[in-house]
Amino acid sequence: MGERLVLDDVVVKNVAAWRDLILEAFSRNDRLRLDIAEATPVDLCGVQLIESARRFAESGGKTLVLERPAEHFRNVLRDGGFITGASAEDLRFWFHQENMS
Repeated sequence: MGERLVLDDVVVKNVAAWRDLILEAFSRNDRLRLDIAEATPVDLCGVQLIESARRFAESGGKTLVLERPAEHFRNVLRDGGFITGASAEDLRFWFHQENMS
């Protein structure tokens, strides 16, 4: 099942602290579930942190999942270029869906 980490205020001023907590969680577990349901506000740095954590996990044979779809991140993801040309894997990760239709 792995570890669960609740994120709120996923913004640039908190990115270093969230990064440290994510890395600590991965040092204890191969699977990490992020609860971002209350993660407001969110900015591009916060989204980049989550995407970096996702890539870190994949490169190390670990798993990062979002407990709930990141619908409230949609505008930041769109403005940051994360939706345009998104792969099915990206859509599953961020929105728990296969396509944007």
